[in-house]
Amino acid sequence: MSCKEFPYRYSEHAKKRKFERPISDLEVKECIENCETMYTDKCGNPVYRAKVNGRGIKVVVALAEPDFIITVADYQGG
Repeated sequence: MSCKEFPYRYSEHAKKRKFERPISDLEVKECIENCETMYTDKCGNPVYRAKVNGRGIKVVVALAEPDFIITVADYQGG
C-alpha cells in the first residue's frame, strides 16, 4: 500500500496499540472507510467500528484532524 493509498497518521499511542494487537494499515483503512457503526466519544472524536476479516476493529480519529488516528483496538460483540 502506498502513502497515497493510506492517508492517515498515527499517534504514538495508536502505533503502540497497533503493534500489540497486530492490526494492519489495511485493516485500519477498511474500518474507517467501511464502518458498520460510527459514533463520537466523550470528547467528540469520531469512533469507527467494523468487522474486518472476521475481526472487530475500532479506530478513534481526532475531531480536529480527520487524518490523525488516536488509537486502534479490537472489540467483541456487535
